[in-house]
Amino acid sequence: RQARETADYLSLITKKRMDAVPSSTSGDAVDSSPSPEGREGDQWQQNQHNNHGVSKILASQARETADYLALITKKRMDAAPSSTTGGEAVDSSPEGRDGDQWRRQDHNNHGVSKILVSPYLRVIQTACPTSAALNLPISIELGLSEAHATPGSVLPSPRDRFAYFPQIDTSYESLLHVEPTPGYKCRKTGQPCEAFAGRYTQRMGEFARRVEETYRGRTIVCFSHAASVALVAAFLKCTMRELKFAPCGVYELRRRGDGPWEMVTGGESNPHVTENAATTYPWGFGEKHFEEKKDGDTVPGDYFGSSEGIGLDYFV
Repeated sequence: RQARETADYLSLITKKRMDAVPSSTSGDAVDSSPSPEGREGDQWQQNQHNNHGVSKILASQARETADYLALITKKRMDAAPSSTTGGEAVDSSPEGRDGDQWRRQDHNNHGVSKILVSPYLRVIQTACPTSAALNLPISIELGLSEAHATPGSVLPSPRDRFAYFPQIDTSYESLLHVEPTPGYKCRKTGQPCEAFAGRYTQRMGEFARRVEETYRGRTIVCFSHAASVALVAAFLKCTMRELKFAPCGVYELRRRGDGPWEMVTGGESNPHVTENAATTYPWGFGEKHFEEKKDGDTVPGDYFGSSEGIGLDYFV
């Protein structure tokens, strides 16, 4: 009840502030987190009156994606044999279920056990409506980090994020940690980073393996970035040549027993959302992302992977 009343109060004061600001300066919602991605390239930071200064399009897309995920997981739940639909979601966090309303029976969660989310702000924002719809916390998974990820303290920790996003389960331990590639630094932060696209592709392969081991026989929802089409390819053991990820696109994959993964629906489009921003589009890998261009003989260039046999067909 306190959370709902606080939401009402915050809605009221932000609306008052929005109404009081001159139209020429009533733009972006403030990003108060110390994350390096900040506002650049993030549609959440648009001038939208209906959301009290928060992006109308992205907020709408996130809600519609949550509704769509709730729908398809409920359909899967309803279609499963009754002997497998009445149990409880497995809770792998140290605090267990005691006193935690997030941990409810599978039926209330539509059979979903975990929501794994990249640590970047815009992804956490997108995942929040699904967290509410499925009545499950957000588990910050470093293995789902963006391309050119910078390990260490550059991004806020889950505990730091919790102050703004109480949906986050601060006890969750990531399946995979990102390691910097020697000699590579992020152009935005200047910090040591993971080489893209070679090391990123390898990370997605390792992350897929750990997901299979940890969540065998369970349903999870992952929120990541467009480059995570590499994760889709890692599960399907297919080429990345034709795979694209639309903004708020959803790939639904299924595995029966020890059989191969199969694609139920693709994420190259997003028919579940009513509006797209002109600045976003479906993204996929190309040969250029793996080519190695060098300045001289030793300094790595923009792309990485081809010399180690990492390319579009790496998972085939």
